[in-house]
Amino acid sequence: MVLLLDNDVTERVLDMADAVPVIEDAFTQLGTGNAAFYPLAELVSPTAGAGDCYTWGSHIGAVRDPPRLAFRFKSDVVRWEESAAGTTREKFNGEPGTFMGFVLLFDTTDGTLLAMLNDGVVQHVRVGATAGVACDHLAREDATSVGFLGSGGMAHAYLEAFDAVRDLTELRVYSPTAEHREAFAREAAETYDLEATAVDDPAEAARDVDVLATCTNASQPVLDPAWLTPGQFVVNVRAIEIPPAALDRFDRRLATSNEPYETRLFGTPEERAFLESKFDHGDQTTAFDTLGEVLAGAVPGRTDDEEVVYFDNRAAGLQFAAVGDLVYRRAVEAGLGTAIPLDWFQQQVKN
Repeated sequence: MVLLLDNDVTERVLDMADAVPVIEDAFTQLGTGNAAFYPLAELVSPTAGAGDCYTWGSHIGAVRDPPRLAFRFKSDVVRWEESAAGTTREKFNGEPGTFMGFVLLFDTTDGTLLAMLNDGVVQHVRVGATAGVACDHLAREDATSVGFLGSGGMAHAYLEAFDAVRDLTELRVYSPTAEHREAFAREAAETYDLEATAVDDPAEAARDVDVLATCTNASQPVLDPAWLTPGQFVVNVRAIEIPPAALDRFDRRLATSNEPYETRLFGTPEERAFLESKFDHGDQTTAFDTLGEVLAGAVPGRTDDEEVVYFDNRAAGLQFAAVGDLVYRRAVEAGLGTAIPLDWFQQQVKN
């Protein structure tokens, strides 16, 4: 049987504290040659009627232990919204507020399909858990304060992951919408028993914190290199958030991998030019040391308390294999999910 696991089931069985070590193990396997993935691939069409374009995105990744492969895909219409805060990229499927994304989880011992998961919860947890692993190995051991540029879903996931690996006592958060940053600060204070402050200046959120996270959907850089402070650990959600000028201010630069995203565009020359101007994933041409190499002991992590260390949290398909398997095992143990006959997905082909 194949299990269909929706976001409600995933929320019931998945927590960040358990996802962090699972992700750590997956990247350790990557560093020792026992895991592999393809980078995010996007196919972009300018033919959407209700937005600026249509995008198909997919990841593939596998780990040896447990023997799992995951294929994650998403189907979106994209709009770019202009506001006083800048340009943001808004996505939907069918109508605003609705999304489509699935993870197919396979057993690589016999190739069978094990589960089909909505990707909403898994998506946030796998990115947040990776940031948490990086924080654990690259932030100062005595790090207690965190600053956020952005207050959306990824900011919540990052905070939960940071709290799992460090004893946080202080948080500062900036986002362009005062209501959003104030709500984030209130929830953080209540949930994590720390001093949380919403600030109206991004520099105030960034300066003098031990851990700095950019968690936005912006289409342009949001970090000023002048805000960086000795000893900080800096982690992004999207490479575009970090301006090229900041790279020279980092003492160490690491990433999930050195595989750049691949975007294929089609349409008229004018349409392709427009899309090329919008689909900027930031600088991914510089080769960084990788998280897997740090975990495998091939390269050092932080080497002193004064280093400013940057981690580029690029997407990696093996994250879905690792977290997807955790969700699948927990759902089986709890008797959750909707069972679908495996033979619906198999066939016998006659010569």
